[in-house]
Amino acid sequence: MTVSVGLAGAGPWARAFHAPTFAAGPETRLAGVWSRDPGNAARVGAPVFATFGELLERCDAVVFAVPPDVQATLAVRAARAGRAVLLEKPLALDVAAAGRVAAEIERAGVPSMLTLTNRFRPGVRAFLRACAETSLYGGRACQLTNEFRDGTFAHSPWRTTGGVLYNTGPHGLDLLDAALGTIKEVSAAGSAVHMLTCLHEGGAVSQLTLSGQVPGVGKRTIYEMYGPHGELRLDLAALAGDSEPTRAALRAEFAAAVREWRPHEIDVNRGLHLQKLLAAV
Repeated sequence: MTVSVGLAGAGPWARAFHAPTFAAGPETRLAGVWSRDPGNAARVGAPVFATFGELLERCDAVVFAVPPDVQATLAVRAARAGRAVLLEKPLALDVAAAGRVAAEIERAGVPSMLTLTNRFRPGVRAFLRACAETSLYGGRACQLTNEFRDGTFAHSPWRTTGGVLYNTGPHGLDLLDAALGTIKEVSAAGSAVHMLTCLHEGGAVSQLTLSGQVPGVGKRTIYEMYGPHGELRLDLAALAGDSEPTRAALRAEFAAAVREWRPHEIDVNRGLHLQKLLAAV
């Protein structure tokens, strides 16, 4: 069974990532796109739906690439219509809205998955397997970019409001949580630079440094875990060129969840957990 996917959203990320990923097949086909901006929708190169309701009628699953507040409303409609959903992070702009999304998806019994792209990268998966196979005291990570300084997100209101914490913070918190155990407490200091300290189940402690205001670094994302047997290190810069296998894994796993009508490990509840951590910060 080839899964028919409807794309909600047609911004730069939707056009660069979501649309080509799900149009590539063989597990999926891109049935079409709906956007609040018809001009952007026309640039995707797929059939354009006039309304979100029309999109729901023409697909098995909905892939979201819209701002969190918009997603929080539309994901509920998709679940009530019985459609599987691939959700962006963060789920919403606050815990209450994210909770409503999670509750409706659970109530409807539809499969869900979260687009935490790093979790589908082969090198990241190998790193997490290595973490699971050893004892770890804790770790540290940094996510430094200049994207909030050079204008990359100048026209993205939710990103400029939520800042780097809501834009890239979910990725960092998710990987620390996956590597060291569930984060039970998180505290923070700083404004232009967020310094987060996380306490994990089992007693591990980690630190995460976030900033979108560092000129000249491009994107620097590094994870270092340490324990009685030494250190494990992951530098995402070393994984350049893994876009195709990452997209293929995400597409194949979402399609499998839809065909088998089962939840994915990285589902809406993962998104709700991360939303609560963001709110705690």
